[in-house]
Amino acid sequence: MSNYVTTNIRLPEEDYLRLKEEAAKNRKSLSAVIREKISGKKPIKDFAKMLLELNTDWFTEEDFKTYKKSRRQLKKRVKLYDW
Repeated sequence: MSNYVTTNIRLPEEDYLRLKEEAAKNRKSLSAVIREKISGKKPIKDFAKMLLELNTDWFTEEDFKTYKKSRRQLKKRVKLYDW
C-alpha cells in the first residue's frame, strides 16, 4: 500500500462537481477518483522499461537512429518525473 500525503487543493466548482458525480456513479470516494486521474501517467514506466529493453537486432539503420533518439528522450522524461 502506498504512503499518502494529506493535501489541500483548489478546483473549479465545475470540475469538483464533475469528479464528485463520477465518484458517486462508480461508488468510490472523491479522493480515489482524483488519485486515479493523476496516477494515469504511471504506465509510462512500464512502456519505458519495455522500450529500454527492446531487442534491436532486427532494426534497420534508420530504425535504430529513431529508436536511439526516442530512448534518449524517454530516459530524460522518466528521470524528470520518476514515476
